[in-house]
Amino acid sequence: MGAQLSDIDLALVEKWQHNFPLVPRPFNLIAREIGRYALDAINGYERLVANGVISRIGAVLAPNTVSASCLAAVSAPPHFVETAAHIINDEPGVNHNYLRENHLNIWFVVVERDRVTLEATLTRIEQATNLLVHAFRMEKAFHLDLGFSLTGQRQEKKTPMLPPVDMSVLEPDDSNLLEKLSDGLPLSDRPFLRIAQKLGRSETCVLERLNVLKNAGIIRRFGVVVRHRSIGYRANAMSVWNVRDEHIDDVGALFSADPMVSLCYQRNRVMPLWPYNLYTMTHASTREEALEAINRLSSMAAHHVMSSDVLFSTKCFRQRGARLSSFVGVSA
Repeated sequence: MGAQLSDIDLALVEKWQHNFPLVPRPFNLIAREIGRYALDAINGYERLVANGVISRIGAVLAPNTVSASCLAAVSAPPHFVETAAHIINDEPGVNHNYLRENHLNIWFVVVERDRVTLEATLTRIEQATNLLVHAFRMEKAFHLDLGFSLTGQRQEKKTPMLPPVDMSVLEPDDSNLLEKLSDGLPLSDRPFLRIAQKLGRSETCVLERLNVLKNAGIIRRFGVVVRHRSIGYRANAMSVWNVRDEHIDDVGALFSADPMVSLCYQRNRVMPLWPYNLYTMTHASTREEALEAINRLSSMAAHHVMSSDVLFSTKCFRQRGARLSSFVGVSA
């Protein structure tokens, strides 16, 4: 598909995008499964990071749990696109920023510690670019699974819909733990021990808290985070759908079950400019493959969708995990 990967690379990535072992010596367990030594696994992951195939091993968090997040967009004239994107990237809270095919052409995600800080960031971007920032806040998450097959074989989803998040398990020190994981798990023999030492806690405590957060749905996925473009997923489309309000849950469930859909969210409309209330992401090798999947979704929900649009990304200005270094607690 994209980067040339060895059998060892495939073994290190394909299975461990989900359910990475939350045990004291995870690389020993992974190495045993592929008939190698732990050092071979660690060196393999270091190589995959250096080659840009993976960004990190770590936690993918449910939106708006330990932070406040928002998808936003501006309409930048062609001569100002690069400058606007650079200004937006200057904000530490921006972790994704793409050029897309639409009159709203720069789309970015802001993640901050709370809603007040998030609104302040959006205001600064608006003032610095002199462009109106349109905010599309998540109202419901139907599906989140940014795992990517390195072999191109997509499997049917066993649990397409997200289970509810149990926020009651959060403890004050959890934000510090997740902050230390922002840049990824240390690639060492006992990575969780190194995290624990930085926090002044025990390795057992760190592992227990990660399992609690994962079981509660706050950590949606703990594992290898792949840079999808590097492995050939170059046709990436955000589809937006104007779904009848009374059918939004049904359509969200229907779309989430499709193996080509990696994200499915309900967001607020911004009338009259933007009537769309359901968003899906499709990652494919070719534009034709992506459109085939999107057309299939459109046919499935034709009676409930009043209008739709497809926004292919044409340039990535930034793609990284959310930085939690400025977070001081759980968002309101």
